[in-house]
Amino acid sequence: MTMRRNLTLLIAIPLLIAACESGPTARDITLQVEGGGGKTVYFDRFENNTPYHVDSVKLDDQGHGVLSIPSMPLDFYRIALGDEQLIVALDSAEELTIETKAGSFDQPAKASGSSHTDALLRFYADARTYDREREMLRAKINATPGDTASIKAFNGLNASFHEQCKRFVQENSSTPAALTAVSKLSMPDEFELFKQVRNDLRKVMPRSSFYAMFRDQVDRIEQQQVQQKMQEEEMKRLSNLLPIGGEAPEIRQNTPDGGSFALSELRGKYVLIDFWASWCRPCRIENPNVKRVYERFHKKGFEILGVSLDRDHAAWVKAIQDDGLPWKHVSDLGFWNNAAAQEYGVTGIPYTVLVDREGKILDKGLRGEQLEQKLAELLGK
Repeated sequence: MTMRRNLTLLIAIPLLIAACESGPTARDITLQVEGGGGKTVYFDRFENNTPYHVDSVKLDDQGHGVLSIPSMPLDFYRIALGDEQLIVALDSAEELTIETKAGSFDQPAKASGSSHTDALLRFYADARTYDREREMLRAKINATPGDTASIKAFNGLNASFHEQCKRFVQENSSTPAALTAVSKLSMPDEFELFKQVRNDLRKVMPRSSFYAMFRDQVDRIEQQQVQQKMQEEEMKRLSNLLPIGGEAPEIRQNTPDGGSFALSELRGKYVLIDFWASWCRPCRIENPNVKRVYERFHKKGFEILGVSLDRDHAAWVKAIQDDGLPWKHVSDLGFWNNAAAQEYGVTGIPYTVLVDREGKILDKGLRGEQLEQKLAELLGK
């Protein structure tokens, strides 16, 4: 008997210590729901936008009840009464007192104890006011399309709410309510604000599925912007490398028959430097268009110098023959390391550079109708 009693005590002591170390394991949400007597209220957490029950309480005849909620991280949660729901935002320690009515459950007369929920419900109330005023003005505009005063008021209301959302987000960027408000804004137009919310909420609710979806959207746009900026910088670099009006760098490479040919040998003619390759499908598709332009303007003083990024001599020669390309062709069979392509900053093919009679660069990247129109301006129709 003594051994059993001692064993029970040894088991109980660690459990008691663990309970003391962990602190309070639950907090209360006190409900007073007018017209809700006898009904059951649920408290739900979300997982991938799907609600799961955490606790429930059957309200007494006066609509009073208390939900006991375990400690959970800062996030959005749901309190549900039948088909009605109230979305709240709670951290791990906040308790909440709610006074509301069945039939307008999502618009409580009182919701105290949680700063996060207070911010969220304030924004919901402002958004509802905006929606009502917008619909009233829209109805007036639809009824009287020429009502300029209503149109002006409608535009002013939208602009005012937009600024209101921005201010709210700036002032509440570390609370879940910011996710609700920022969703009313345009991410491309207010991207810095979206990044602020992402960065601030990462510190307080990193495991939230709602935050994760938002974070991934912002990250994706940020990566796209970085790539776009890199492309713009590369285009600027290439533009500076070969400025319009500047001297076209000399090109001297081998011809298909083993000879040598230089761009400068075409001085006195308008020359299209056409970077291409036998293995480049878009180039081969474009070749008939280039050939048509060549045949139209060749006798008027237009030439083409094809610079191939091939590395197989036989494939290069066969492509010239198969596509029936009658103009001058050169290559050093260096693939993407072709010396001329490197000097001209070629990063993708087909790519063209149009050179005037004096060897100056007129334009870059012209193909199809654009090329034909430019040559018509230079050489006449």
